[in-house]
Amino acid sequence: MTSDGRFLLPQGMVLQDRHIKTGKAWGVRRVDILGLDQDQANAARVNEIGPEYLEQSRLLLEPFLRCVTDDHPGIREIVRVTVERAALELAAGEQPERCMEGQLPAPDHRVTRSEDGEEAAEKLVQIQEKLVTLPAVYGRIMEVLESPYSSAFHIAELVSKDSSLSAKLLKLVNSPLYAFPSRIDSISRAVALLGTRELSSLALGLSVVSAFEGIPVATLNMKQFWKHSVSAAVYAGLIAAHARGASRERCFTGGLLHDLGWLVMLSKMPGACAQVMFLSRTQGAPLYQVEQELLGFDHAQVGGMLCRKWRLPDSLTEMIRFHHAPEQASVPLEAGIVHLANILAVAVGVGASGQGVLPPLSDSAWDLVGMSPCDIGPLVRQADRQVADILHVFLLGG
Repeated sequence: MTSDGRFLLPQGMVLQDRHIKTGKAWGVRRVDILGLDQDQANAARVNEIGPEYLEQSRLLLEPFLRCVTDDHPGIREIVRVTVERAALELAAGEQPERCMEGQLPAPDHRVTRSEDGEEAAEKLVQIQEKLVTLPAVYGRIMEVLESPYSSAFHIAELVSKDSSLSAKLLKLVNSPLYAFPSRIDSISRAVALLGTRELSSLALGLSVVSAFEGIPVATLNMKQFWKHSVSAAVYAGLIAAHARGASRERCFTGGLLHDLGWLVMLSKMPGACAQVMFLSRTQGAPLYQVEQELLGFDHAQVGGMLCRKWRLPDSLTEMIRFHHAPEQASVPLEAGIVHLANILAVAVGVGASGQGVLPPLSDSAWDLVGMSPCDIGPLVRQADRQVADILHVFLLGG
């Protein structure tokens, strides 16, 4: 041990499981290894993938990446991982979806901006609230959360009465997201391991997702939409594990529901959404910026309003409302986590939310979350292992 608290191993020693376990137990998040040159490591990956595929990937992704600059180390690393991932897809004979999303036909009609965007968004939410009925268990979960007399037993008993919700929750806690050493076979056991509020957050997210089953959306493939949402949820949960003071389960749920407002807009104003997606691609601007210019409001506003109508916890509402502007949230850490999770989900291209460009990164959110560029690659690989399994819990219609 050094005087400043660092744990040193002699040069040449091979890291054993016991070293890694000790590091984890002490809260070590990353290590520096002498003699490992990052440029050399990057060059090795280039040779492994093939420089011709990387060059082809960069050219294909230019429209997708034109909204971001390379003046931030975090976004530089995200772009590098995105280009490498697309190059690997090209090498395997696949066309990266991020490239294909740029091809959209021009919409049939134009939409005019509303004079009062806030009022227009409110009307949209009122229509949605009347049409979508949340499961009864949702309201009871909210009552338990708000009651000072509720206990772990109450939430376990409540959730256990809903067989569909119970099955999904047990699938989730037994997924690679948690990797518990033994199988969790009861809700009471899940509550004991995760905590009342944490399990309730997951249950709320599952309830909201199930409320939107069967909603017809003509302008976007719903299976791809939920794939993107689950991918963002996984990233949010993984990033929250890095950040001190963030709830992993709450951030997972925030990532899952972050595009709730966009789903409302897609189902209620498909013509306007088609125009927004078309302009986003032709102008090279993020969806939320085009929404503000064209409609006077954006999907984050709509999602936040719907969350308030449904009495979701304030922390969850803020993650959804400010996932494109986390610095405006009263608790910017968790909003920043969802912000970064969404960017990563869009970058890696699991599913699709309608984004034709990679959204810009908030510098303040990056700093607040405390990520390092060297965290991005391992995070993406870890998420890949989790998303496929967790999709089975959420994908509607199997």
